[in-house]
Amino acid sequence: MRKGQDKKEIMPNFLKDLNTEILEQLTAGSSEKNVVGLAGDVKELKAVEDICGLRFRGYLGLIEIERPSGTTDTLVVAFAWDTPYKSTQGVEFDVLREYPAGSRLLLYGKMQTLKDFSTGRQLVFALADFVALSPKAEQQNDIVLVGEIVYKPTYRETPRGKRISDIFVKVKNQLTKCSSLIPCICWNETADEVANWLPGDTVKLIGRLQSREYEKLIEELYADDVVAERVTETRTAYEVSVHTIKKEEVKNEC
Repeated sequence: MRKGQDKKEIMPNFLKDLNTEILEQLTAGSSEKNVVGLAGDVKELKAVEDICGLRFRGYLGLIEIERPSGTTDTLVVAFAWDTPYKSTQGVEFDVLREYPAGSRLLLYGKMQTLKDFSTGRQLVFALADFVALSPKAEQQNDIVLVGEIVYKPTYRETPRGKRISDIFVKVKNQLTKCSSLIPCICWNETADEVANWLPGDTVKLIGRLQSREYEKLIEELYADDVVAERVTETRTAYEVSVHTIKKEEVKNEC
């Protein structure tokens, strides 16, 4: 970084940073308003005919990316059946055989959400425009979003004293042509500032996709009008952990 350069104003160049060896093969359809670049190890991958009940012929899986702290995020990724062929200039191969568990995948695409109406849960995932096997690629987890804040930010403080603002940022849904609401989490001084922002504010943010487990209260069992047992279920939440965020005077097209 050059002396005097403002770190918060630097936007990552995914086309450059992903992998220079495959730069020429990257698809050109991605929007600067929603860009995700991931490089991680396959945990599982399966062929699917739908996602959350929406017809989608392709692949759905999990990849693992380690944070600098040592914590591992397990992230949901999806790509259409022909994405690998486009990425390799029409060379056909057995995707499940070529992308086994433990192999390193490089993905470039967009953040998306879909609601599974059978369970009521929201799926947060990266929809890849480009995917390739890249054993030498360094692990990467970078996201840029530009969109409107939906709902009033939720401000809270953890038992350890960390201040948090939760927001949802609206972007275009590539599968339904409507909107995806991307859950994002801001920390400490940034959370303090964002807490006062309003629905409809357009923001630009840089962050990473993270996963975290939490306990969901399913039922409380009573005995003599006193809670005798709490039935919980371990679930995984996915959200964008925000590094930097600012308001933008940009009209969102979603």
